[in-house]
Amino acid sequence: MIEAKELLKALIKKASTDPQRGALIPIISALQSIGLPWRLEVIEEDMYNILLPLSSSPKLIVEVHYDVVSPVIEGYQTKEGEENGRIYGRGASDVLGGVTILLEVLKKLGREFPWERAGVWIAFVADEEKSGKGSRHLASSLPSSVQYALVLEPTQSRLAFSSCGALEYELRIKGIPSHGSIPERGENPITWASRFIIKMEEALSKLNTLYKPDIPIQITPLFISGGSEEYSVPHETRLNFDIRIPPKVPISDVEREVNSLLGNDKDVEVHCKLVEEWAPSWETDEDTEFGRFLQKLYREVYNEEPKFKIMESWTDAHNFWAKGIKPVIWGPGDLALAHTPFEYIDIQELEKGKEFLEKFFYQLLEF
Repeated sequence: MIEAKELLKALIKKASTDPQRGALIPIISALQSIGLPWRLEVIEEDMYNILLPLSSSPKLIVEVHYDVVSPVIEGYQTKEGEENGRIYGRGASDVLGGVTILLEVLKKLGREFPWERAGVWIAFVADEEKSGKGSRHLASSLPSSVQYALVLEPTQSRLAFSSCGALEYELRIKGIPSHGSIPERGENPITWASRFIIKMEEALSKLNTLYKPDIPIQITPLFISGGSEEYSVPHETRLNFDIRIPPKVPISDVEREVNSLLGNDKDVEVHCKLVEEWAPSWETDEDTEFGRFLQKLYREVYNEEPKFKIMESWTDAHNFWAKGIKPVIWGPGDLALAHTPFEYIDIQELEKGKEFLEKFFYQLLEF
């Protein structure tokens, strides 16, 4: 596992210097040494997917993104290095650990593996952390023979046959300034934003009681700004927030609650927009041919009954699902640690993930 550890550290180092292009260059270097056929696909200027078309009639695609978020968030630098059986660094969990084990398995199987018979393509894609342009392009250009996608993301090595959707909003709240010692003469947009968040939590709690989802509908304030140090009621506040929407909860119900709260208060002027197009939740049947295949493999590798989870975040899998390709998400690493200053991946989980992927490709020969 020494080579894999050093590869992951190299990927982290490169991606940390250029998060958007991520680990593109070292991935290309690794593929050149492996000798399998690959090609660059241009998404837009300075944005590329790497595609390995290993079969003339692929049944499935294995996909992982290589971009990361910034190693510095709110001024906090992400820890890097190896310590106590863990590798720290931006992207260690999301998802350069997955990139590492995929490259290591490709290196081990090499050109002599019967890839044509395995019926698989492999893709390393761009822009998952921003707009999903890489996977959108990929999903739209795949052969019609592709039925399934295995998307590598940090799931703590559990199988995710479903994923939450999301709504992300940006609000600009215009208040009425007044001297800071006479707040009643103004309208404070920071106070309004704080109350809005609490009211939104209460409204979503009622929807949770109604629909009883496996994981709750949840609002996450992501960014708030406004005001000054000049002892004045602020003129304007900006609030960005995300709402996680689990499977079986109608996205229209959540939108209705947001719009209701925004429309009920006339004391301030609120400008609202969706940051991105809304993303619905999705579910894939666990009892498909591919689902049974993965569950059998899980039992063999982990020596226990399969553990399932709902993927909490938007991923590239959404774009496959939108094109009628049945996705399953799996991978080592913990999503909760991603985008934090202490992101890491356990080396032991990485080793087990490599075993899972290697057996995955071998068992595709009988799939």
